[in-house]
Amino acid sequence: MDIKKAVNGIWALTLHSLKGLLLSRKVVITFLVTLFVVAVMGYAGAQDVDALYAGTNLMDVLILFFFMPVMAMIFGSSLIRDEIDNKSITHVATSPLDRAFAYVGYYLPLALAVSVSMILITTAGFLSFFVQQGVTAAAVEVYLELTALVVIGAFAYSSLFLAASVWFKKPVFFGLFYAFIWEGFIGSIPGQIQKASIKHYLRSIGSEWIDHGDISEFDASSAGGSAAVIVVLAVFLLILGACVFREKELS
Repeated sequence: MDIKKAVNGIWALTLHSLKGLLLSRKVVITFLVTLFVVAVMGYAGAQDVDALYAGTNLMDVLILFFFMPVMAMIFGSSLIRDEIDNKSITHVATSPLDRAFAYVGYYLPLALAVSVSMILITTAGFLSFFVQQGVTAAAVEVYLELTALVVIGAFAYSSLFLAASVWFKKPVFFGLFYAFIWEGFIGSIPGQIQKASIKHYLRSIGSEWIDHGDISEFDASSAGGSAAVIVVLAVFLLILGACVFREKELS
């Protein structure tokens, strides 16, 4: 296929999918999660606490640890299945664009939508806590570092959950298992098993960047090695998902 046509096709599908994601009911979920995070961190910010330590821990546990995989799961695990069910996938099935390229046209808007969602949640949580405690230069640095981590996480988790949406007929079950059981429980058990979760590598990078809170003392892998693992995993899942999508019966 001509490279220019492939790029144009990916761009068109990216815009179409991004519009669909940003105008879907998933935005309501983002809004509700944001309100929850604001309420929890706003309450914590009103207490007499060590601002940097407590604020960093809250954003780490509440946003990076819990809502990061959950939001990626909500946005990504049913993206392609939803389009198959409502027949909007027809334009992909009948398009001259190779389905492997079309798959990239789903991945990019998914990762962008999850990034925007998580940046909104992180920003709202940060402001609700630190406006009361004092927005210092150190607090802003923590915010920027955590924001970078959720963006990295958005691209990593999106590759996993989008692949799941073509592997499984009911991908939401896999998404719930991974987000709540694997990442939430198994990934927290001390020992080498932690390394089988994306969260471990995200927090390993964070432990190198962030100097406050429990994440700074995380028993981490090297930051460079963790970044390499995340990139390789995301690319591998993207290629594997694209190969399965190319052969998938879109009905």
